[in-house]
Order: sequence, then structure tokens, then C-alpha cells
Amino acid sequence: MRRLKNKVRAAIFFGCMVFSLTSVHSNDQVIYMKDGRVITAEIISQTAFKMVIKLPDGSTKEISKQDIKRVAFKEAKTPEPKDKTPVGPPTPTPEEIAKQQEEDSKKQAVLDEKTEKRKKQIEEAKRNRLELFLGTGSGTVNFQGANFYDHVIAVGSSLGQDSGKFEYPIEPKPKSGKASSFEVRYSWNRFVGEVGASSVTSSATQNIIGVDGPSSGTFPKLIHGSYDVSMKHVYGNFSYSVYPHPKYDIRPVIGYHQFWTKTDNSNALAFGTGVAPLFSDQYFGTDPTSVAEGLKGFSYGIQYDIKFEKFEIRTGLHILQMKGYGTYDRQLNAYAPASAQTQAEDIDEYNKWVAKGAIIDLKILYPWKYGVSFWMGLNSMSWTYTMSESALSVGNEGSGADPQNYILGKLLFESLVGPGALKETKATTIQIGATYSYDFNK
Repeated sequence: MRRLKNKVRAAIFFGCMVFSLTSVHSNDQVIYMKDGRVITAEIISQTAFKMVIKLPDGSTKEISKQDIKRVAFKEAKTPEPKDKTPVGPPTPTPEEIAKQQEEDSKKQAVLDEKTEKRKKQIEEAKRNRLELFLGTGSGTVNFQGANFYDHVIAVGSSLGQDSGKFEYPIEPKPKSGKASSFEVRYSWNRFVGEVGASSVTSSATQNIIGVDGPSSGTFPKLIHGSYDVSMKHVYGNFSYSVYPHPKYDIRPVIGYHQFWTKTDNSNALAFGTGVAPLFSDQYFGTDPTSVAEGLKGFSYGIQYDIKFEKFEIRTGLHILQMKGYGTYDRQLNAYAPASAQTQAEDIDEYNKWVAKGAIIDLKILYPWKYGVSFWMGLNSMSWTYTMSESALSVGNEGSGADPQNYILGKLLFESLVGPGALKETKATTIQIGATYSYDFNK
């Protein structure tokens, strides 16, 4: 009997030893404590009297089995493999592979279609074409030159007289005249070059009113005449297409321009009572005036062409930066019948300009056949002036210019009267014409 008891004790001791040496690698074991706490941890090892656990934060803790109410063992955690190579995504099924390939094929087909479409547009937009434009119509030139110089001379003359004598030029209203234009345009792929010339004439009436007379009194004074204004323009432009397309085309453009404007008022008549002290009674005579101006410089802007079915619209905006000169010549030849007195007076002016402005051009083309198209267009030009330098000459017949009056007149012209009298020059034309186009690609 005693031997049997010893065997039982040995078996129990051996079982405890084996249990104590066994590490239970489980995952998320739940330990219910007698005091009500619930601990989720991994049991690292245990003996008959204690248990070592690993908490979720990685720390270890030893607890007595006498404090444990029960332990709930869950499914053992699969030990991590020594090989840390990440596991790849699951292998797709043949159906999934086929579906993905179909979607990729559709996306690629859309991209290929867009690429081919754009290539076709670029190919269709290629040009190798020469165009000739001829146009005629009407236009007006509102030239600031004639009235500007008349105003300056009138102010200077009024300041130099006494007893309230003065001159006042009425601003002329231009009337429409003839306009014509010629242009050559060559287009090669993305590049477009243009050279051309235009001419427009307009008429206006000169009216200068005031009072004049000898020192004993004042009497009405009138200068009246009509004159033509002609403006000629030559230019060259170069532009480059930033997005070639067969239906529309937008191109930045740079250019060079020259303008010549001229007026000749050869039939102006003057009536008055004299310019004291030369005349002491009424007089009459001629007062022809000639004004000329030349400007040249560069431009930058944008051109835009668009096609609507059979029509094509071409527009352009050009910003002007120019320099040039202006001249004025006024000659008074007067005669007083009562006293048989005569007078000849000459006023000359030369100055330099800086001008800034813009040109807006619009053409609507209708293709006919045999390379011929008909067009209608509107062109508007305008610019303002800044005076940079001047030279003034005023003198009577046989006496020449008075140096003192010259210095005062030049100072007055450049600093006060001249800048205050500056106005804007404008020219507007409406034309119709024909175009011949030769396509070298056909």
C-alpha cells in the first residue's frame, strides 16, 4: 500500500514537472480573476503555483494561481514563420484576369482614338497656301494734326494780342471718303506671314472764329476752308499657331507698321480787320495750311481664325508702339483795299511724337470656287500722342522770326499749350473685296 502511494505521488510530481516545462503558445487567452478582473494575455509559462503571462503591451507579469478563478483558452496562435517575406495578394481567377484585360483594352482604345484624332487634326491643319486680298470701300480719318496746330497757334496768338482779341478753332468733323487695301498672306504649317498696304481719304472743314482789329477797336475775324486728309499705311506681320486645328487657329503676332498722314488746305480764306499795327482797316486774303505726319514702329498682339460651315472669320488685335514727326505750315497772304496794305506771315512747326495705340481688324470670308473668295471687313485704328521735341518758327515778310518771341513761343508750345491740345487720331474703314487663294498642297 505504501508503495502504491509513493507511485501516485511520483506520477503527480512528474506531471507537474512536465506541465511546468511546457509553454502554452496561445493567442488572446482570457484570465478571469477572483477579484473580478479580466485579463487578456498570452500565457508564457506556468507551474503548479504560478503563471507567467505576456500582456498586449509586450510586458510580462507573474500571477498566483490562487488568485485565478478560471482561464478561457482560445484557438492557439499560429507561430509566425521565420521568413519575414510579405505575403503577396491572392492570385486572381481567370475570370478576373479576363475582365481586367478587357477594361485595360478599352482604356487604351480611348487613348489611341484621341491620339489618332489629334494627329489627324494636325495633319489637316497643315498649310502651304498663298492668298491675295484686294478691297475697296469707304472710311473716315479723324486726324488730330490740323486742329491741334490751329489750336496751339490760336492760343499763342490770343495771348500776344490786346483788347480781348482772340482766335478759336472749331474742331472739324470728318466726312467719309474712299478706302482701299491690298494684302499678301502666306501660310506654311504653323507659320503665317503677311504684308500689305492701305489708303483712306477723308474730308473736313476748317473754321476759325475770333475778334481782331486795330488798337482803336475790335471786329469779327473768320478763317474758313475745306481740306482732304489722306492716310497711308504699310505693314508686315508674322504669327505662329499655338494649337493647330482645321476649324480654328489662334496665333500670337508681331509686326512692323508705318503711317503717313497729310492734309492740304489750299483754299482757306481769311476775313478780318487786321493784325495791329500792320493793318488799320479791314482786310481779306488766303490762309493755306499744310500738315504732315509720319509714324513708324512695332506691334504685338493676337490673331484668331475660325470656320463656320462655308464662312471663315479672321480677327486681329495689334498693340502699336511708334515714334515719328509732325510738321505744320501756315501762310497768310492778306490785302487791305482801303489802305492798299499787304501782309505776308508764315508759321512753321516741326516736332517729334511718341504714339501708342491699337489696330482692330475683322474679315468675313465666303469661299466661292476656283480659289476665289469674297470678303467684307472692318478696320479700326487709333493712337494717342506724347510730344518729345519741337521747333517753332514765326515771322513776318522780310523780318524773319523774333528771337524773343521764338523762345517764348517754343516754351509755351512744349510745356503748356501743346500737351493740353493733344487729341487722338482715329481711322475707320469698311470694305468689301475678293481673295484669290492658291494651295500648293493640291
